[in-house]
Amino acid sequence: MVIKTNPSSNSILFNKTQISMPVYLHLANLVFDKKKIEAKYKGGLNQFRTDFHIGESKVNQEDDELFLVGRMNASEFSIDELVEKGLSYSDNCSTDFVFISRYGGASWETDWFNCNAVFAWHLHCDKQQVNRAVEIGEKLTMDRIVELIDEGIDVFATIKTGSALNEKW
Repeated sequence: MVIKTNPSSNSILFNKTQISMPVYLHLANLVFDKKKIEAKYKGGLNQFRTDFHIGESKVNQEDDELFLVGRMNASEFSIDELVEKGLSYSDNCSTDFVFISRYGGASWETDWFNCNAVFAWHLHCDKQQVNRAVEIGEKLTMDRIVELIDEGIDVFATIKTGSALNEKW
C-alpha cells in the first residue's frame, strides 16, 4: 500500500484514493457538506476552494466529505455571501453548513455531521478515526496531552489512518 500526504488538503492518499478524516476545530468554524457545495454553490467545489483558500491555509481544511472554514470570531463570517452563492440559511439555521464555536458547540443540528470540542467529522467518516477524535477530544487529560507533545506526538494534528495518532498510547 502506498501512503503519501496530499498537500492540498488535510487528507492522505492510499493508492491514490483519499481517505476521510476528522477536521480540527478552531475558535469559530463553519463546516460545509461538500455534496451541498457541489450541488448548490455557484462555481461548485473548485470555486469554493478558491474563495476560501482551501489548500493554501492551515486553518481552512478539506477532507472527503467536509470543508471547514475557521476564524477567530463568529462575526468574521459573511452568511449573506454564502446565501448569494446559493447556500440556504433561514431562521438561524442551514442544512448546507453548520456554525461551531470551540467552546459553545454546534449552533444547530444536521443529519450529516458530528463533533466534539476538538474535531468535526462527517457521519460517513471511518469509525477508527472517529474513535480517535473522541479519545483525544473527550478522554485524554491535559497532563497526558502535554506528555505526548513532549514525546513529539501532535495530538491536535489531523487524524490520519496509519499515523502515530492511531497507535495506542
